[in-house]
Amino acid sequence: MTLWYVARAAGFVALLMLTASVTLGALASTRTGANTPGGLDRRYLRQMAHRSFAVAGLLLIAFHATLIVLDSFVDVSLSGALIPFTSAWRPFAVGLASLALYATVATAISGAARGRLASSAAAARRWRTVHVAAYAGWALAMGHGILAGTDTGTIWSTAIYVVCAIAVLMAVATRLRARPTPLPIPARNQYARSLR
Repeated sequence: MTLWYVARAAGFVALLMLTASVTLGALASTRTGANTPGGLDRRYLRQMAHRSFAVAGLLLIAFHATLIVLDSFVDVSLSGALIPFTSAWRPFAVGLASLALYATVATAISGAARGRLASSAAAARRWRTVHVAAYAGWALAMGHGILAGTDTGTIWSTAIYVVCAIAVLMAVATRLRARPTPLPIPARNQYARSLR
């Protein structure tokens, strides 16, 4: 039963890490005040925090899934965890988790390869198309937690889901409201080199 408690905790902490990553990713992509050295520094720090939360989230997802498969409290096999909607236990909810995992991994791979994939304006648009899978992965993870979570409905778990949803929605709204200001060419090249 101890594995089950740790698996549940890892799932919630993974959701918090992914929420922080998605939120910071949305905020880091705004260029408000980026024409100043301080603005560029803040954007760079947000990007580094965004990446750190993403890596922590991915590791916790792997830990959560491993513990769920190993634990006997629910019947989720390795294939049930990896092949969407084939789990013996809550197949739809576990299927959402599988899809969330794949979207998150695709986002992580595109993020790691950003320097090579976003070398031109057209390539950057294609890169963003793949990297936007982070939002889908996060939403699928939220759906998985709400539908599969044995703690769903408790005050504390509801509070976590609500806070996560508000954080991401506010960050996305901020990103959509921000008017991008072009960076000076030297700063843009310096920033691009720092992300490689």
